[in-house]
Amino acid sequence: MKWFTRRFPNFDCRIAILLGIAFLSLFPLLGAAPLFDEDEGFYAEASREMLENGNYLTAHINGAPQYDKPILIYWLQVISFRILGQNEFAARFPSALATFLWMLAIFSFTRRHIGLQSGFFAALFFISAIQVTITGKAAIVDSALNLFLTQCLFHLYEFTLNHKRRIYTAAVYAGLGFLAKGPVAVVIPFGVSLIYCLMQRQFRLWLKMVFNLPAILIFIAIALPWYVLEYLDQGMIFIQDFFLKHNLERFSRTFEGHSGSLMYYIPVIIIGTLPHCGLLIALFRQARSLLKQDVYRFCFIWVGFVLVLFSFGSTKLPHYILSAFPPLFILYGGVYERLARLRSYLVPAAAFLGLFLILPLAIPLVMPYVRDDFAVCVMGAGQPLFGAGYYLFCGLLTVSVMLLFFLKQSGSLRPAIVVSVAYLLLVNLVLMPRIGGLMQSPVREAALIASQLPERAVMWGHTLPSFMFYTHKFVQMRHPAAGDLLITKKTRLAEVGAHEILYEKNCIVLARIL
Repeated sequence: MKWFTRRFPNFDCRIAILLGIAFLSLFPLLGAAPLFDEDEGFYAEASREMLENGNYLTAHINGAPQYDKPILIYWLQVISFRILGQNEFAARFPSALATFLWMLAIFSFTRRHIGLQSGFFAALFFISAIQVTITGKAAIVDSALNLFLTQCLFHLYEFTLNHKRRIYTAAVYAGLGFLAKGPVAVVIPFGVSLIYCLMQRQFRLWLKMVFNLPAILIFIAIALPWYVLEYLDQGMIFIQDFFLKHNLERFSRTFEGHSGSLMYYIPVIIIGTLPHCGLLIALFRQARSLLKQDVYRFCFIWVGFVLVLFSFGSTKLPHYILSAFPPLFILYGGVYERLARLRSYLVPAAAFLGLFLILPLAIPLVMPYVRDDFAVCVMGAGQPLFGAGYYLFCGLLTVSVMLLFFLKQSGSLRPAIVVSVAYLLLVNLVLMPRIGGLMQSPVREAALIASQLPERAVMWGHTLPSFMFYTHKFVQMRHPAAGDLLITKKTRLAEVGAHEILYEKNCIVLARIL
């Protein structure tokens, strides 16, 4: 390495390490697990139907129009399907690429305004966090949305530093975000920038920023055409379903049982930012000194606004808080550099690895208290997956992190890299393959069997859009009748009468009703 740096004096090994870790985490195993239901299956099937029916204006599922999300994610997946084929890798590639660019945006912004070391830590902590590792590779819209939202806010901040042209690039990202998810892509930048400018006594500058006519025209040119065309094609049902139901009503009342208290997102942040959540306590301790710097003040406002916004929303889902992760990890990077001792950072990382190590042993103890018969069935089917190989691998990861307690260097690269890589290995090589094999492999295998049979399948008692993706066929959503080909949970078979089981695995059943 010394020979290399002498030959290339402008090269920094931290950048190479960061890019290598991010690439290996995101792309090599991208298509290894089957698509997860319901979200991944929903987006992938809608994109497959768009490619099949040639209607690139309106997304359809099972032949019915869908209005809950704008069009951008489907366009990205359709392009990916055309290039890479209709498979899991192609369905997830737009999200993985967006996550890679998202990480680069965090690194570049932090490097410009704080320094290379802080940028390295912020980006490394971001790309190795459990929630980013999982959702960042999922075939859903959140990575693309948050890439655009993050870049929009970064450029708005730089506009306040007299980078006048940043307002136009911010408008571009706001338009793309609006095309990816809708109003939230505007609400968060609007609120964060307003509060920051008020605290900085720059309200007039904020007015110039928000009411900049060329920027408004750029936003309209990107965001508005599809919405207008969709309204002209679908009518008021689109306005009512997308804007009123899936935006206003989703915020004002609970959808599909996804509710929670005002404290809902606190444990989500703790678990979601593993293995780096130990920095939260240090962040509170160092908040006063960090707030003296404008960039950190902007990050605090950003995190606080997103946390309050979604905490007061009635519908709560873990991935909603992802838009607060970029500023949070920038703060984590600043805190890590200031740590007097590594213990506060390493203890939670090692403790949760130990928890993952012993977690399968607790499954038999928990099963008698679970009331959902299907969940009990799946838990029982999953026990053989956690054998000696699982315990050996998790044990080695735990030991590797615990050895870091003997290091005396604070704020150094090695502990952060070891902890980050340990958790990336845990998620990508241990947890996700097993969970995917347990929950989704039976759906894919049943679908491949059903695709060879002449009957049109009936889906009842379970919502599995990935089944449609793998069969390339529509299904009927109703109670099964004689002669039907049924995909359902094993626990619902007693309700359908006489049947012939064609396939059964991990409590998923493909049966013919007699």
